[in-house]
Amino acid sequence: MRALSKGRGGIVWLEGEPGIGCTTVLSALLTETPFPVYRATPDPHDLHELVVGRCATGPLVLAVDDLHRAGPQTLTAWRRLADEVDRLPLLLLSACSIPAVTVVSAVRRAVSDRGAVLVTLGPLDAGALARAAGRWLGGVPGPGLRRALASAGGNPRLARELVAALGDDGLLAVGGGRAELVGGEHPLRVTASGSGGPFPPGLAAAVGDLLDRVTARTRATLRLAAVLGREFPVFDLATITGRPAGDLLPALDEATAAGLLADAGERVRFRHALVREALYAATPASARSALHRQVARALADAGLPADRVAGHLAVALGHAPAPGDPGRDALDGWAVAWLAGHAGELAHTAPALAADLLPAVGRDWPADDPRHGPVLLALARALHQSQRLAEAEVVARHAAAVPVAPDLAAEFGWILGSVLRLAGRDDEALAVLDGALASADAPALWRARLRAMRAKTLPLTGRRAEGEREARGALADGERLADRVAMGHALQLLYLLADHGPGVAYLDRGLEVIGEYPDTVDLRVALLTNRAHSLAALGRPGAADSMREALAVAERFGRGRLPVLRVQLAGHYVETGDWDAALEELEPLTGGTDGREPLTGRFGVFVRLVRTGAMAFLAAHRDDRPGCARLLQSAAGLPPLTGYMRGNAAYLTMARAVDAERRGGPRAAAEILADTTGPGDGADLFDRWSWLPDLVRLALACGDGDLARAAVGAAEADAAREPLPRRVAAARQARAVLDGDAAALLAVADLHRTAPLADGQCREEAAVLLAMAGDTAGARAALTDAVRAYQGLGAAWDVTRADARLRGHGIRRGPRAVRRHPAAGWDALTPTEARVAALVGLGRSNPDIAAEMLLSPRTVQTHVSNILAKLGHTSRVEIAVALAHRNPEPP
Repeated sequence: MRALSKGRGGIVWLEGEPGIGCTTVLSALLTETPFPVYRATPDPHDLHELVVGRCATGPLVLAVDDLHRAGPQTLTAWRRLADEVDRLPLLLLSACSIPAVTVVSAVRRAVSDRGAVLVTLGPLDAGALARAAGRWLGGVPGPGLRRALASAGGNPRLARELVAALGDDGLLAVGGGRAELVGGEHPLRVTASGSGGPFPPGLAAAVGDLLDRVTARTRATLRLAAVLGREFPVFDLATITGRPAGDLLPALDEATAAGLLADAGERVRFRHALVREALYAATPASARSALHRQVARALADAGLPADRVAGHLAVALGHAPAPGDPGRDALDGWAVAWLAGHAGELAHTAPALAADLLPAVGRDWPADDPRHGPVLLALARALHQSQRLAEAEVVARHAAAVPVAPDLAAEFGWILGSVLRLAGRDDEALAVLDGALASADAPALWRARLRAMRAKTLPLTGRRAEGEREARGALADGERLADRVAMGHALQLLYLLADHGPGVAYLDRGLEVIGEYPDTVDLRVALLTNRAHSLAALGRPGAADSMREALAVAERFGRGRLPVLRVQLAGHYVETGDWDAALEELEPLTGGTDGREPLTGRFGVFVRLVRTGAMAFLAAHRDDRPGCARLLQSAAGLPPLTGYMRGNAAYLTMARAVDAERRGGPRAAAEILADTTGPGDGADLFDRWSWLPDLVRLALACGDGDLARAAVGAAEADAAREPLPRRVAAARQARAVLDGDAAALLAVADLHRTAPLADGQCREEAAVLLAMAGDTAGARAALTDAVRAYQGLGAAWDVTRADARLRGHGIRRGPRAVRRHPAAGWDALTPTEARVAALVGLGRSNPDIAAEMLLSPRTVQTHVSNILAKLGHTSRVEIAVALAHRNPEPP
């Protein structure tokens, strides 16, 4: 346009897939031009002569939208004008869908050769799409709606039609500045029964425009590919079509060029999940079921992994005709036989699939069929590993009525004992394990494993010493038999009964013993997280590596321990001050292993306890009073806590204390913590070091010197029994508070550099003591440092408390209001987001960032979306460019 003002013409060619925004950008350009604008109507006569004549009076702009739909007269005139822009004051603007028809492609090549500005609009990223949806709806999209929007593949028209359809069906809740799905499941996804309902007309039309860019033969191929899922191997597509992979390449290339498919490593991926869903919904349910059975059998015949085969059988089973329907059952004779032969393998590699499929196997077998026992055993294993404890118990007990070999009977006893232990029914678990051990037929290998499980159960009933003796016996039996399962479980118990130092040696040996053995996947995750916890407690390197490996194993196999691992990871973030990362792990956790049902038993209680407690702790410190009240009320529904589960309630205990102080002052908070100082409480309350120093402050504030001294004694006794760095620091902090030693508190603060909350508490207390001693400058400096630590956490309550305490001594740090993070820009990024942004700027992928920062890939993606939203960018490239401008010199 600047050139046009000087009489020089030019060409701008906008292109992109239908719905990507070419028309929007074209319209935006036209609103910015000061020159006369003409839009070409369909096939106008004398367009060339008309435009040339108008150019004689001054510069003008000719715009042609949807050039790919233009008739021959418009295309001919447009190309003639393009040849003349060098001598006309004419700006040609066009918008075109790609890939275009051949005649338009020829025009594109011609104008490109003439130096046209070619602008290809790509998909919007998650942050940009979410911001757009927020403008349409008047509310920031929540996590569920963001996941639904991702199915649009970055296409704003698909996203807008999806939002409209959700709103029309009453599936969106908008209010309070937020917009979220009602429910949580993507409402347009075709269900297992084949019913997904017809696609809304607007959404169907948008999908149709995308599909119109490929030939009918390619559309037919894509329709079959949709049966395979969002991503699929080309081999599977060749199987389902009955065509060699080489014959599929032209269709795949065409679909890829049209932006419908994309490369996904060893697989091919539908770029827009909505396109795949629309194609899938267009195939009758009975045909889908038959196709899935066909693929399953072909994959099995080709020797592909059992989980690939089972995945298609699971979908076929979901699409099976209802009872009484004359249609053929999805699990025909071949499928039943295949599942029976691969039941054990599936229980290890795909427990969730096995748990869903195996109940349908063997229903018509006679009671004495020898296949019953192995299938039941595999089902019990799968349910156990999926943490579906009630179902696992039913299957294991049912197996008692089925004639099975002695080794299977012993394993059923082992599974049932483990299930009952996880369910918190320890006495029943011991009875089952003792009964299995009493069987004269129990093989030696299973006797060793039963002893190891019995050893892990005994301490839960208060028989700690007996449990240790049984563990050592099981370990000896396992060594004699070279059984890694018995040895691994025995070594884990010995770790649990030991201090952290010698405990790490047990863990290292256990990890070496079990290796990558399939039967010990869950145990490996547990040992790795145990190791990370102990190394962190000891202040040794390697904790992050252990946690990272545990997360990788758990996410790879999708085991029931994954929710447990996430709350453990969140606890690490809370302690080290990365509270936003902690919330990223905690907020999505509803306790389910697969999104269908909550965890039960000890794992379920642990997840609910730590999740609720940690979130209440963060809400209390961040002065989110309604959120804290809601979470504490939810915690009231937890079962009574005994033994080491009291220690797992550390965050909940501290949250209740903060809430009590906020409502009733120091005495109310001290009463919450008063019963945690006993000499016998240290073993169960293994993390009481985190609140004992603050209890000293509270006790002194309400004049209870005895309680203050008891808290110091407890902290010093714990540190003497096991001098872990954080226990030693807590004991020194508690003593300094009791003695009123400001210098000692500032020295201890330096030990808490990786624990910002404790750092701030030390400096706050030092500030009070310095103010009381008349050192105004020292008090103000300590207060400023304390508030800086609190603000880095977003701990608004702690800032308010510190300001109020020092104000009573005439010390002010400046403005009273808590400094709020800006909502946008680089300063709005949290510390974790800033680190993620820096790694994005270095070109790191999300998996690489996850590995380096000890985050899950899902959490990294959330951080990237938040960064884009705060910075107003639409791509990772823009982040890198912005970082280059901020930091022009390499480090």
